[in-house]
Amino acid sequence: MLNSIKNYIEKYFVISSYVCVIICFTPLFYFSTKFMVNNWGYADALINYSEGFIRRGFLGEILLFIYKITNIELSKIYSYLFILITCTNITLFVLILKNISKRRFIYFFLLINPVLLFFPLNDTLGYMRKEMIMLTLMLYHCYICNKFHSHNIDKKIYQKFLYILIIPGIIIITLMHDMQLFLIPFHFLLSANVLNKNFKIFNPKKYFEKENLTLIPYLITLLPILIFILYPTDIEKLKIISKKLQVIEPNLWWDPIRFTANPFLMAVVGESKFMFSADKMGTYNHLFQYPFLLFLSLTSIIFIFSFLLKNNIKIFNSNFLFFSILPVFLLFFIGRDWGRWLSMICWASVLFYLQFNIKIEESYFFIFKKNFLLNIVTIIVSCFYLFFLFLPHCCKDHKTIVGGFSSNIKLAYEIIYNDSRHLNETFRMHGKGYESN
Repeated sequence: MLNSIKNYIEKYFVISSYVCVIICFTPLFYFSTKFMVNNWGYADALINYSEGFIRRGFLGEILLFIYKITNIELSKIYSYLFILITCTNITLFVLILKNISKRRFIYFFLLINPVLLFFPLNDTLGYMRKEMIMLTLMLYHCYICNKFHSHNIDKKIYQKFLYILIIPGIIIITLMHDMQLFLIPFHFLLSANVLNKNFKIFNPKKYFEKENLTLIPYLITLLPILIFILYPTDIEKLKIISKKLQVIEPNLWWDPIRFTANPFLMAVVGESKFMFSADKMGTYNHLFQYPFLLFLSLTSIIFIFSFLLKNNIKIFNSNFLFFSILPVFLLFFIGRDWGRWLSMICWASVLFYLQFNIKIEESYFFIFKKNFLLNIVTIIVSCFYLFFLFLPHCCKDHKTIVGGFSSNIKLAYEIIYNDSRHLNETFRMHGKGYESN
């Protein structure tokens, strides 16, 4: 009997974990089709080119095109799109993580990590954001790189994926949100590990040598910067776009659209001044909370791959990790959504390691072999991190970082069994307009 159960778990472990993750996201998917769970993200997504080129306008063009040809409610199209994107991200991440599924606890730790896949479940205002589309490209690129390092595809096939999907994808997503520019080094260094693993960042004399020519097309990904300079965002155009959108969504939130016109230096000065000042309670707790969560999350990721799995993975150009995430740190001075930037740093870190070939022969649930007490302590600490730490998506007025996924389970129980009116008080139903939440 025990052997049968064990064999069943061995056979269906990955697919069962995949189904469990989908189930965890199902309430969020359902509520997002009935209520607008992210009013800011919705308004930002609807910026479009109806008045000429506007920075961040490409996604709005896609949403409005689908709306015109289908006549489906615009907010529903937005919700369905991000359900599709989230399911795609879950699928890709499970496919990549499958390589370490024999180390059961490590697999679970990464799968349900609150700064990775489960970040939107910890703070729903981290859901339906454009970086989820950026993440799709990051996951897909990592998956293709892993196929190469695992000797399942060769360099020529990788190059086809790179030139047909990855590089055009970077440009298209940059036109949706310029944050993608800060992730170009992540993609470039993934490609360098495939096309020329001897690539040296601090040796510019060799940049244009024959073995590096296959990386030259990455220069095209900088083209949107030139376009942004030639076509600066005009606040008057944004006002006209907003008025047109208000015909469809009468109470659409203006601030996310208006902020697109903020000059770069104004954003740096204004957002830095805001985040490095005291919160409403007169404290500077957020200046401890975010770095603490970043240190804890990054340290755990590096510890897993550099120590726990060091005999199962061959890592080269480890310094590329630093240069992959360094540009994302600049976002802490440009925008106040520190939780989102923290999440993207952790994603870039874990995907950097997962690009490599990982071979694990023996199935093992615990972390350390032959040390029961250390395993118990590690599991307790990890469970607290996974279920009881809360990573807010932004800002500084959070009294505590304790809560996390466990709080959302409690909230779901309250909504279902005690007070379903909470939804109407917290979110606005589709079709009733959208204001600040």
